[in-house]
Formats: sequence, structure tokens, C-alpha cells
Amino acid sequence: MQHSFFMRFALVLVVFLTLSIDRLMAAPPEGYQFLSLTEATQLASRENKPMLLYFGRYGCTTCRKMHAEVFTDASLSAKYNTAFVLAYVDTESGNRIKLGNGERTTEMQFASRSRILGTPTFIYFSPEQKPLFKKAGFQTVAQMNLYGDYILQKHYKSMPLKEFMAQQ
Repeated sequence: MQHSFFMRFALVLVVFLTLSIDRLMAAPPEGYQFLSLTEATQLASRENKPMLLYFGRYGCTTCRKMHAEVFTDASLSAKYNTAFVLAYVDTESGNRIKLGNGERTTEMQFASRSRILGTPTFIYFSPEQKPLFKKAGFQTVAQMNLYGDYILQKHYKSMPLKEFMAQQ
């Protein structure tokens, strides 16, 4: 009888840990085609597409809020999944990545060198892979759509983002 109890307890514990492990890791929002930074930079260069680099981390309440309130928007999802190459970096991860110049580093070291002070942080890149602007903290659906339009309609070539946003 006691053996059976311990076997069931062990089985429940294994199932619980298996289901919980996903929550212990930082992850980009569901429904988006986020790649590692290494894969994304290669794909963006090959396809001459703009890139959105998303810095997040485990336990980021603002990231979770954006996942629930912003990234669930169907039009935003369609725009970003179609027109952008999406990259995700976990600011606390020891996962190794390869940068465009061939250098190998960890996601955490890359985030530190990129001066990411909080999450979420988004860096937008032109199709030529030049960083255009960085936005930190909660962004609304409307803001994310306007950032996308700014890049996709190539307004960055003729005016600063602040000016574009003021005109909207």
C-alpha cells in the first residue's frame, strides 16, 4: 500500500514538473514566428526584410501583459508574421548565439552589451539590418502597428520616429 502511494506521488510530481518547466523559461508570445537571433539575422539578410528584436525574460510581468493584451491582436500578428523577421532574446539566458560578425556570445551577454535595462525591450531594424530605434516597456497595439507602418512604409528614410508618431 505504501509503495503504491509513493509511486503515485512520484508520477504526479514528474507530471507537474514537466508541465511547469515551460513556465520556468522565458518565451516569446504564442502565435508569432520568433527565431533565435542567429537564425533571424541570417533570414532577414537573405530575404531583405526588416527585423524586430524582442528582449524578454522569465518573470517579466509587463511581457506577460503584452502577450495577453497586445500580441493577441489578429491584425498585429498578421502584419508582424508576414512583413518582419522576428527574433527573441532572453536577457537572462546562457544560450549561446552567433552574431552577424561571427562572434559567439550568450543571450545574457548580448543583452548587457546592447544596454537592455529592462524588459520588454524592442529594437527595430531596417531591411539593411541597421538599427532604427529602441522601445522599452509596455507598448499598445496602436503603437506596435504604427512602429510597423513606420518601417514598412519606409518613413524612417525621411523623418524621425517622433515626428512620424506626432503626425498620426
